[in-house]
Amino acid sequence: MEIIEDKTKVGIAYVLKEISGRILEEVPPAYPFVYIHGYNNIIPGLEAALLGRRLGEKFSVEIPCKLGYGEYRNDLVMQVPKEELREVGELWLGMELEMFQDNDIREFQLPETPDEFCDDLNLDEEEGDGIYTVKEIYKDTVLVDGNHPFAGKDLIFEVEVVSIDAPSFTELESGFPDEEDNFDDDNYDSRYDGDYGENENRRWH
Repeated sequence: MEIIEDKTKVGIAYVLKEISGRILEEVPPAYPFVYIHGYNNIIPGLEAALLGRRLGEKFSVEIPCKLGYGEYRNDLVMQVPKEELREVGELWLGMELEMFQDNDIREFQLPETPDEFCDDLNLDEEEGDGIYTVKEIYKDTVLVDGNHPFAGKDLIFEVEVVSIDAPSFTELESGFPDEEDNFDDDNYDSRYDGDYGENENRRWH
């Protein structure tokens, strides 16, 4: 396949920068980020910019925060009593926790799978459920932030389209690449990180 269309499996290499030019993330062609186009599994500004691009094409696109990781939301920054995090265990700066909220009940836990770092971003969640990062640890409380690390930032993606393929039946059903084909499990989860490898913490899908 030569052109990116909806329901195609796409592999891209990219350099992600702030408008100032500071590099935030790099994904090399040898270990591309793979996704299924048209399923809203990457930020909308980048998905729109990729539509119609050709295999091997290189381009640069500026994406405003509203089409990227969203505006920075102060309501997603909160002080949490340590007692509430007792079942989580040891806490450290930069630790990521998944929060569930039902009526007046709030619960924090470690995400069960790395995919949840991508699926539960607080981009559209009015109720605030999602992934929270530990920013400060005090005597009795912990400051957590549910904003994506790139929230409020206008960004530049320098992209190379390295593969365009027909997805499998299971990929069309799920909207995600099959595990064995998703290079990002081995090398990609760096920014977004843990058991993902060098790029493991990247959460922009």
